[in-house]
Amino acid sequence: MRFKGLDLNLLIALDALLTERNVSVAARKVFLSQSAMSGALSRLREHFGDELLVPVGRKMVLTSAAELLAEPLRQLVLQIEATVGASLKFEPLKSTRTFVVHASDYITEVVLNHVVPMIAQEAPGVVLEIVPPLSDPAASLESGDVDLLITPESYASEHHPTELLYEEQHVVVGWSGNPALSVPLTVDAFFALGHVVTRFAAARAVAFSESEIARMNRPRRIELVAPSFTSVPKLLIATQRIGVMHRRLAQNYAHTLPLIVQPLPFEMKPLREVIQYHQVRAADAGVHWLKGLIQRAATHP
Repeated sequence: MRFKGLDLNLLIALDALLTERNVSVAARKVFLSQSAMSGALSRLREHFGDELLVPVGRKMVLTSAAELLAEPLRQLVLQIEATVGASLKFEPLKSTRTFVVHASDYITEVVLNHVVPMIAQEAPGVVLEIVPPLSDPAASLESGDVDLLITPESYASEHHPTELLYEEQHVVVGWSGNPALSVPLTVDAFFALGHVVTRFAAARAVAFSESEIARMNRPRRIELVAPSFTSVPKLLIATQRIGVMHRRLAQNYAHTLPLIVQPLPFEMKPLREVIQYHQVRAADAGVHWLKGLIQRAATHP
């Protein structure tokens, strides 16, 4: 089908090209051969009278015209996908759909671990794909790459439906052989000890608790930087270091590891975990079914 001289099938190819910025990767994404995608790019260049993608060193970058096209085109393709692919009805027992959820290892441990058996019972053909955090979690939602985003409220997108999943307190965790934890920590003792903290993705983004503690403007001895929340507990064992962890996660590990869990020696506002879906999926019964399972699992103590 053509619209104003453009084969509309080329819009899907263009979206893939502008998103991936690589002809081979874009071709695989939309199930075309590399030669077919190269031909599509040639026709698109002719139609728009612009190179769209140009090589700079070993990379392909967007021209200014392509930059203007990228976002409205992405939203158009998402709307088409939602209209064509979504259904007002969702039959879990018959579905073989793949759902992509953006969530941290913490959320996977304390929430999604409880969702997995629910899916196995209610929808054995459904595939759940969990993708790890990015430096900008909302970007994966905006791009349409995920069905659901679970993130601290401060990282959520203001442009899409948001629901509070639960609130979480933070606690101090350390090795059971750490003499400093034989009594409740004072604020001074907390800052005097060495700390294990977590950083994420290439941007080394800090966790919610790190941002809150930084507001206190006190020197802090960060002695070890861990790549994930779930790696922190084992890194504390046989050391005099402490970590600040989500209460649910800390309690999980304290059942099986030689750890002590204490309240923070100062006030910290609770972490608000929210769940989001792209606004174009507002009528997607499958997304709402999965969101309901996650909300049920989040009430698990």
